[in-house]
Amino acid sequence: MTAPKLNDDSSLSINIKWLIQIVVLVGTAVYLYFGLEGRITDNEDELRSLRYNQNTYIFPDIRVLENEVIDFKLERERVRKDIQRLRQVINERTN
Repeated sequence: MTAPKLNDDSSLSINIKWLIQIVVLVGTAVYLYFGLEGRITDNEDELRSLRYNQNTYIFPDIRVLENEVIDFKLERERVRKDIQRLRQVINERTN
């Protein structure tokens, strides 16, 4: 059996409906690919933004709150000691 040879007289025939379907299918696939690529890029950008915001806004807020809690605890201890001293002074004067 001999293999067909291509030459200037060779031709290809295809149904016009099939050609249109192939073009529409390829166009749809390209459109969906670029849409998916865009969504992935948007998600990556949003992730970078969230990480940036987390490092610049959330952590400093936590640090500020931690410092406020520490300051509150220190103030509470000062007040307790002052109350103890006042009780001692009152006890000494009453005795």
